[in-house]
Amino acid sequence: MVSKLTFTDEETAWFEKITKYYVACKELLIFGEQIDPENRTLVQSINELRNCLDHLIRVISSKLAPHKTDDDPDYIRTNLDKAYGHVYRAAYDTLDWVSLTLKDRIVDELRGFSLETIQAVLPEYFTKIKPRVEQIQAGEITRLRMEKDVARKSEENLVKYGQVTAELKQLYQTISNRKSALVEHQSHLKQSRRKKLIQRIAVDVAIGITVGILVWLLT
Repeated sequence: MVSKLTFTDEETAWFEKITKYYVACKELLIFGEQIDPENRTLVQSINELRNCLDHLIRVISSKLAPHKTDDDPDYIRTNLDKAYGHVYRAAYDTLDWVSLTLKDRIVDELRGFSLETIQAVLPEYFTKIKPRVEQIQAGEITRLRMEKDVARKSEENLVKYGQVTAELKQLYQTISNRKSALVEHQSHLKQSRRKKLIQRIAVDVAIGITVGILVWLLT
């Protein structure tokens, strides 16, 4: 019978960090698949998570049969470090993918709607949402990606990246939640313009007929 697995405080701390990033990355991947136009996933991140799991299994195997790694006292620490490196890279890659997809989806959600419709349904778009999206994409995300250093594993940079991506997600959802109202307003706007056009044509025809009758009576 296999004895109960035990971990040192240091090993437990590694597992806590790895688990935190794994769960966050998985949630991001699922969200990314949902907003991707073709419901695709990010293979690169999947591979990183698979490699992370491979190193964790090595750690567990070493715990189950410690005599097999007695010649390498740093075996567990090395594999935990590599597992963390893989999940860290997976998180960065997924954030890159999701943030770029969100930018494209924001543009797609508003494509085909007139400025008048957008202004009527989303009055904050031109004053708040669009400027903030541009600031996040061109400023903050660009800077965070340039400062990314996988070798150093800067958690502060990664956490900030997650925060701005979450804000971008919130801005996208604000627009997405108004989509039905945008469609409805655009439809009413088209109907109103069509009605006005028909009325104008009818008036022009009436005037033409009236003028024709007057000309006929006067000749």
